[in-house]
Amino acid sequence: MKNIFTFLFVSVFLFSSLTSYSQIEVLTGTENGTYIALAKEMNKILPKKMQGENEVDFLKVKATKGSSFNFDVIVDANTPAKAAFIQLDLLLMKKSEDMLNDTKLTEDLLVLMPMNTEEIHLVTKEGSNIKTINDLSGKTVGIGNKGEGTYSSALYMQNTSKINWKNRNLSTQDAMKALLLDKIDAFFVVAAAPYEMIATIPVNFPLKMELGNLENVNGWADYYTPINMEAGTYPWQKEVVTTFGVPSVIVVNKSKLSEEDLADLKLWKATTIENLETLKTTGHKSWKTANPSEWKNSIWSTVE
Repeated sequence: MKNIFTFLFVSVFLFSSLTSYSQIEVLTGTENGTYIALAKEMNKILPKKMQGENEVDFLKVKATKGSSFNFDVIVDANTPAKAAFIQLDLLLMKKSEDMLNDTKLTEDLLVLMPMNTEEIHLVTKEGSNIKTINDLSGKTVGIGNKGEGTYSSALYMQNTSKINWKNRNLSTQDAMKALLLDKIDAFFVVAAAPYEMIATIPVNFPLKMELGNLENVNGWADYYTPINMEAGTYPWQKEVVTTFGVPSVIVVNKSKLSEEDLADLKLWKATTIENLETLKTTGHKSWKTANPSEWKNSIWSTVE
């Protein structure tokens, strides 16, 4: 009998050590991107967890290829990721595809909280004749890789505006090289401004860039946020640029969540809201556009 009680005690202890102290795995973005910076800063204000005798961060922050990649992983029941940063336009596009194709990929996704707004950059060569989105007609344009949110935003922009340009799937770094070598005429990147990769160009890199203006052609930007990017946002930017912002959200897959996970998610959100002013003052510049307490359930259902 004693052996049975000992076995039960050890079993319960092992089970609790595996579940009670589990981290929330959150998918972010590239190593130098905004999402991963925001997640790491949230870890600094969140309580630590214990795994055995060791302290670990509240969030298990995973670097990824970007929003589109994050979506594919978060909806996959066979992956451990329970939360992900995703651009709102991509999320809404996936929901539309579900309705069109009678699929249910977005059925279990809930918004935990809205995050920052990221600017759509139309990057061209200095002195280029591409000044607005209309000038892209017939041009060759870098639109990011398939795993990135930029890719989805650019395709949506093209299809809705009905401006016919030629697409090239290129990362920002590869797009800069292609622009220098005149293999493309411009490229898009969706990122919080100033985006480090195009803000800090090496001195020996001979590419001189400028930003084009974006207009709401054929209503493509009806659900985006109008933004004026002030002169000097980038060292090489001489004039105010009109563009649009893409809201980002943290989503969770409710089918992967335990009761403990739900409690952790609520603590994560509450702690972020409580410390928002500190994050805006001392954290990444993107916190200035974040308001995690404001969300309309008419857009997407939230964690209750």
